[in-house]
Amino acid sequence: MHVTADRFEKLTFDISEEVLSELPPDLRADAEEVILDVADAASPEQLGEASGPGATLLGLYQGVPLVFRRADSVLLQPDRITLFRSPIASMCRTEVELRAQIRRTLIHELGHYFGFSEDELARRGWG
Repeated sequence: MHVTADRFEKLTFDISEEVLSELPPDLRADAEEVILDVADAASPEQLGEASGPGATLLGLYQGVPLVFRRADSVLLQPDRITLFRSPIASMCRTEVELRAQIRRTLIHELGHYFGFSEDELARRGWG
């Protein structure tokens, strides 16, 4: 599906607001601190960081998951989630499918922020 960068960004931020509003207040407050970005595709560095060569990356969480932080973890870089327009759009035929895939990808990456592994996310249906 073709979607412009502007439209993809608007959909992503609208869906982000919906997802955050569904979280319990304490988790929402934490998740609202995560920077949300969109990009056309993952850079070679992002691909290597996340899943190895030849992988298709829909989204990427960069940061220290909440479960691994300590009281003295005050000088950490901001947490960041990036969603990648081209690979997500290529999986979809309609805007309904696109919205659903953006939501799934965002929830998946938020799961990493909260400390879930790939296996745990798959078991919960967020893989």
